[in-house]
Amino acid sequence: MYGIKTAVRRLEFAPESREMEVADIATGRFVFRPRPNKPVSLAKLQKEIKNAGYEIAGTRIEVAGALTGDGRLRVPDTGQVFRLEGDAGLRGKASPDGQVTVTGVWATKDGEEVVRLEAPSAGKDRP
Repeated sequence: MYGIKTAVRRLEFAPESREMEVADIATGRFVFRPRPNKPVSLAKLQKEIKNAGYEIAGTRIEVAGALTGDGRLRVPDTGQVFRLEGDAGLRGKASPDGQVTVTGVWATKDGEEVVRLEAPSAGKDRP
């Protein structure tokens, strides 16, 4: 796990190593919260992990920001924009100023950061 943390640590948006949580040693699953005020890049993350001799089997992301009129989410601190795919009824869950938190699969498509939204589970109020 040290190699993965070292690879991720090279990224400008990565937290300190001690702030990365190893969630499952057997599978190599780890979790981290990017540094505040730093845009993230899945392509850069994938490149660093690959250069360290590993591969990413899957990614998930949670992002908070403001909904835009064209179905995107703008992060206020960085100005970074995520394209949202899928309909999770976000407009109805947003605060009056359009703020919402989304969770889903993190991907890149056509050079954009993308969040493939999770459908809310029955009986749960999830974005």
